[in-house]
Amino acid sequence: MAIGNSYQTTGQTKLSDAEAREHEAAIYAKRVTKVPLNMRAKYDYGSRTDGQPVYVGYAARGLATSSTGWLLFKYTYNASGWVTDKDVAYDSWDNRASASYT
Repeated sequence: MAIGNSYQTTGQTKLSDAEAREHEAAIYAKRVTKVPLNMRAKYDYGSRTDGQPVYVGYAARGLATSSTGWLLFKYTYNASGWVTDKDVAYDSWDNRASASYT
């Protein structure tokens, strides 16, 4: 049930902050965010050897990896190799491992 800009669930887990921000309560829809083509992408596979990244970061071309302004995604996988969580943070690429993900 939508109430103002918030979203209430009944008998389900509460939406995360990231889910609540992407939910458009007025029309019961999810916002889609596209990454512009003029952005650069970086990938960090950590200790994974299956080609699946642990961290993915997007930033404007020319932005230093030490500068804040990176859109960071952190992926968590189950034992079968399937993505179970995709968390988002805004920070520097260099700080990706300790960034505050939601």
